[in-house]
Amino acid sequence: MSTSWIEPSCYNELATRYEAYLANAEPERAHALAAEACRTDLYFLLRYGLRRADCANQWVYERCQEVQAAPDGHLDLWAREHYKSTVITFAKTIQDILISPEITVGIFSHTRPSAKAFLRQIKQEFEINDTLKTWFPEILWANPHKESPKWSEDEGIVVKRKSNPKEATVEAWGVVDGQPTGKHFNLLIYDDIVTRESVGTPEMMLKTTDALALSYNLGAHGGARRFIGTRYHFNDSYKTIIERGTAAPRIYPATVEGTVDGVPVFLTREQLATKRADMGPYVFGCQMLQNPKADETQGFKAEWLRYAATTEHGLNIFIVIDPASSKKKTSDYTAGWVLGLGADRNVYVLDAVRDRLSLTQRADLVMNWHRRWQPVAIGYERYGMMADIEHIKERQERENYRFPIVELGGQMPKADRIRRLIPWFEQGRIWMPQKLLKTNYEGVEVDVTAAFVNEEYNAFPVSAHDDMLDALARILDDEMPASFPAANPWADDDSDSGPTDGY
Repeated sequence: MSTSWIEPSCYNELATRYEAYLANAEPERAHALAAEACRTDLYFLLRYGLRRADCANQWVYERCQEVQAAPDGHLDLWAREHYKSTVITFAKTIQDILISPEITVGIFSHTRPSAKAFLRQIKQEFEINDTLKTWFPEILWANPHKESPKWSEDEGIVVKRKSNPKEATVEAWGVVDGQPTGKHFNLLIYDDIVTRESVGTPEMMLKTTDALALSYNLGAHGGARRFIGTRYHFNDSYKTIIERGTAAPRIYPATVEGTVDGVPVFLTREQLATKRADMGPYVFGCQMLQNPKADETQGFKAEWLRYAATTEHGLNIFIVIDPASSKKKTSDYTAGWVLGLGADRNVYVLDAVRDRLSLTQRADLVMNWHRRWQPVAIGYERYGMMADIEHIKERQERENYRFPIVELGGQMPKADRIRRLIPWFEQGRIWMPQKLLKTNYEGVEVDVTAAFVNEEYNAFPVSAHDDMLDALARILDDEMPASFPAANPWADDDSDSGPTDGY
C-alpha cells in the first residue's frame, strides 16, 4: 500500500488529504487506511486516532515528524506546555504498541505516582477510544478490564499479544523509589526524572543520578531509551546524561533565541509575558527556557524594593516566624514578620525581628506580638524535635491567653521556597518601612530593614544567612490561611482569594 500521499509539507495540507481519503473510501478501506496512517504517521495518530483537536497546529506537527524520524536515544528538553509528553510519552508509545504489540515499555519518573499518571493516560485511552479499537481489533481489547490478563496502574496493562513475557505491555515505576527487580523492558521511557524538589542539595541530585544509572539495567538487550524532562539545575541528572553521551539533547525553549524577550516558537507573546510574571525569572528560566541560570543570577534586584510607612488599618494581619535552635553567635537568627495584607493586593511589613533569641525569648515574642497585633493567624516553622510550640502552649495555659498556631514544615528546599518571593518583589507588591530600629541580643540598636536588605535580600542566594527571607516566604505556604480583604468593605463577598492566587 503506497504511503506517498501522507507526506505533505504542513499540517493543514495533511488534514485536507487525510479527510478526503477517509471520506471517499469504503468503510473497510477507510479503516485500513486509518490503521496504516496511525502506524506510519505520528501526527495522524495524535490528531485523528487519539482525537486531539488541540494538536492541530504547525508546532505539534513538526515535533511529531521529528520525533517519529528519530524517537530513541534523545533527551527531549522542551518548554512546558509545548506537548513533549503528549507527543513522546503518550502518542509515540501508543504508536509503538500499534506497530508491535509484543513490545514491553517501562515508564519511569522521579517517583512512581508520577509515572503512573503517564500510564493512566494510555490506559484510559485504550479503554474509551472506540475509534482506535475499531481500527486495531487485533491489538486492543473491546473490554480490557474483563479480557486483559493485567489491567491496572500497579501491575501495568497488557494488550493482545502472542508472547507471554513477565513484563506487561506498559508499566510505571519510580527511579528514586519503587524500581522493579528482575524485569527487562524493550523500551525505557524517562519522563520528569528531575523535579524541583530533587535538586535542593548536591546529595539529592547525586541520589537521582545514581538511581537513574541503576535503572538502565532494567532495559532489554538491544532495547531503546527516551528521556523527556525540564531542567532545574546546572548539575542535575540531565547534565550528566548529556556529558556522558547517554542521549543526544534535543532542546526547544519557548523562544527561538532562548531568551525572555525572544520570538515565541508556539505560545503568544502575551501568554509568555503572563507566565514570566507569574513564575518569576528562575522558574521561567527552568520551565520555559530550559536554562537554569547560574546561581548568582537568581537573586533579587534592588530596584524591586518598595518602602512605605503604614498602619494596620484595613489590613488582614498575619505573623510568620522561623525560629533558630540556638543563641550562639554562629547560629542562624530567629526571624519573624508581622505582615498586613491589603485590599490593593499588596503586602505591608508592620513589624519584624532578626535576632538570636532563647526559647523563653521566642515565646515572649509570640505572646507579645499576638497581644499587640491580634493577627488572623500565626505560622511557626517547626524543626524536628524542637520544643518551641509545646513551650508556647504551656505559656498560653499559664497566662490564660490562648490562640492556635499553624505549624509550618514541608520538604521544599529553602532556596526554592525563597524564590517564590521573586515575582512579588519584582512586581513591587511587598512594602517595608524605611527604617525599623530594634535592640538586639547584644544590646546594640540595629536597623532590621537595613540588615534584611544588605545581608539577605541583596546577597541571595549566596548570603551567609537567609532566615528573614525564609520566614517571609512562609506566608505563601498552603498551610497559611492568608487572604486579602475585599476591595469594597461593604461587598457581600466571602470568597477572598489567597495572596498566592495567580503566582
